[in-house]
Amino acid sequence: MILIAQHVRSSTGAEGINAFCRLHGPHEWPDPPLEELAAGELVNQVVSLPPGSNDVRSYLDVIAPDETPTQEIRSAVVQFINRSRGRALPWAETIGRCTFRFGVERGLHESWTAEFRRLLLSALSVRRAA
Repeated sequence: MILIAQHVRSSTGAEGINAFCRLHGPHEWPDPPLEELAAGELVNQVVSLPPGSNDVRSYLDVIAPDETPTQEIRSAVVQFINRSRGRALPWAETIGRCTFRFGVERGLHESWTAEFRRLLLSALSVRRAA
């Protein structure tokens, strides 16, 4: 599974959060190939701005086996933040069965915690609704 949440801005200046949930069956990758993750079955999405020519201001990817309980993801998130805090963005790390990738544009570095929270809530919401 890959949960993707992106804070995007259109060419007109409109901003929103786009989130996607793709499932992949019973696969576990030690280093997930991006092309296989993108090819998973799209089971849910919430689109504020139609994908295409938007700028991505921040992103959060959560990669885990499809059957991973939400509580396991939440626990891994806490460890991810604790290990990453203080390091230069973008961050990428695997905690247990969960891999996280998080980045923000330079103008959002100061508010990374609020960005992370918004993206995580969007990612988990799109998964619950799947």
